[in-house]
Amino acid sequence: MTTLHVTLLGGLREAAAVPLPAPEGAHGARSPRRFALELHVPHERHAALDAELRAAAAPDGTYLRGTDAMWRVLDGWTVVAHGPRTGIHRYRVEIEEVEHAARAAGRAEDEVASAEAGEPPVGESTDAMRLELAVLVLPVSDVDRAKSFYEAVGFRLDADHAIDASYRVVHMTPPGSACSILFGTGVTTAAPGSVRGLHLVVSDIERACRELEARGVVTGGIFHDTSGVFHRSNDEKRVEGPDPQRRDYHSYAEFSDPDGNEWVLQEVPARG
Repeated sequence: MTTLHVTLLGGLREAAAVPLPAPEGAHGARSPRRFALELHVPHERHAALDAELRAAAAPDGTYLRGTDAMWRVLDGWTVVAHGPRTGIHRYRVEIEEVEHAARAAGRAEDEVASAEAGEPPVGESTDAMRLELAVLVLPVSDVDRAKSFYEAVGFRLDADHAIDASYRVVHMTPPGSACSILFGTGVTTAAPGSVRGLHLVVSDIERACRELEARGVVTGGIFHDTSGVFHRSNDEKRVEGPDPQRRDYHSYAEFSDPDGNEWVLQEVPARG
């Protein structure tokens, strides 16, 4: 028995997981991990969880995001028990890792490109060290004000620990993200508001801006950059409005926290 952290019902959930036999992979390749999860949800969230699992089980559906992988749901799921008095539904859900498959596809494309260019194949060892971005530290001048702001944006509060007046740590996570932010007292010597260019991917930038503005968060308007690659740090080549073709990674909007730490919304419709 182990514990997996998987994003379900709008937040990162702990789930008891039992390893399952993995299918045989290609020679020298790591087989995808499989687990059986046990999930407990109240009756009022039963339909929402059903919908998420159904989407993650569809051939062209969305995947469940975990802290170290993406997961597809296998062969549906089962409600193994529910208590009419407690109103709790207990699920058994089988999942399979899919992130490694996407990486393998990317490596294959790189190898083809290298071969066509006459270069030696590129690859990654199966025992390569993983380096996963987990936390970004933000410098703020007023911890409670920053906490209220990020709650308004929709970040989940994971922890707020104060040792004494000189040391306090606040940990928050954007909805759907495996990477979190951390701020507080005594956690960084950087000047408050000095962080720039933190990107948040959204599937619909117009909807995201409307929702943020409804929460009292002012965005600077949607724009795209005519350079064709990313966007510049100033207004040069910047044009008002989303990318006319609505291509992935080409439409942006900006907002800042009360200290001036800058965030950029970046539209990737394919992730919707």
